[in-house]
Amino acid sequence: MGTTFHGPSPWPHITRAISTRGARHAAIAYLGQDAPDLLPLRAGDVLVVNASKAAIRAHATSPAALAYYVNKGVRVLSSPTLHAKVIATSRRAVVGSANASENSAFADDAVIITDDPEVIASVRTFIDRIDEITEVDEVFIDNATREWEIGRAVPIPGVSGRIRDPEAEFLPAPVTRMFVKHAVDYEPSPTEQHVLDEHRPRQRTTAGPAAKYQLESLRLDRTSGVRRGDVVVFVSIDDGWIYPPAVVVSDPMKIPRSGGSVLYFLRIRTDLPPLPLTDAEKALTDLGHPGSRLRTDHFVRSPSLRTDLLALWDL
Repeated sequence: MGTTFHGPSPWPHITRAISTRGARHAAIAYLGQDAPDLLPLRAGDVLVVNASKAAIRAHATSPAALAYYVNKGVRVLSSPTLHAKVIATSRRAVVGSANASENSAFADDAVIITDDPEVIASVRTFIDRIDEITEVDEVFIDNATREWEIGRAVPIPGVSGRIRDPEAEFLPAPVTRMFVKHAVDYEPSPTEQHVLDEHRPRQRTTAGPAAKYQLESLRLDRTSGVRRGDVVVFVSIDDGWIYPPAVVVSDPMKIPRSGGSVLYFLRIRTDLPPLPLTDAEKALTDLGHPGSRLRTDHFVRSPSLRTDLLALWDL
């Protein structure tokens, strides 16, 4: 067989790869309620999961899946620090990012499947050395069921409670606060640049897929009504462009020794182009907004104007 790579939907390959004789040892952090269909284990197998209170309350690990495996004779253990997703059989090892859940079945996960004896042995050793282990038995499952019932599906570090549409997440739903502001080119002062460097997340390398979203900064001379979650549409009158909407993703950050100026971070989509300002004004006029005031800084109070502004970019 050798070594093969499988993604972005690796579970059919994983399920086939582990359908072998002999005991299987798996360390899969999170189990959805459909885990038994993806990860068919049997009596004599070992399964280490993260069934901590946080994982159960977040609905990342299902007590029903735990009960299924225990009733099948699988030895199930819980480690609250587990985040790995690895499996070892007598003939193969699986190493990757896939949890045993519906989310993972539809997400862009990937695994390596190999028959390299050294990798198989290393995976077994890794699983055997996981610490902070708790045996999952009926009492454990009863407690986990109570935690599940008082919890709810929420994100926890490293895992999403639900598959979400990133397109829908770019803008708040609904958009109730929007500003039109004029774009002004300026060179950050050393103090301002220091604030930016302190707060801006570290940039990834340019290798890999092109980023669809990026952060920009907005400098205002004083704290204004702008707040996190607001949508800002920038207009450059001198250049004759209106720029696609940006979303405020930070609280105001004071710039020392600036007379009260503040910085905000904005999230933008790199795939949305600027539009000619005159074309935008004509389109809005045709839609019933002859007074769109795109050449004046203002808070957009009209819900219909907000909707039609976003529609300029099919948002």
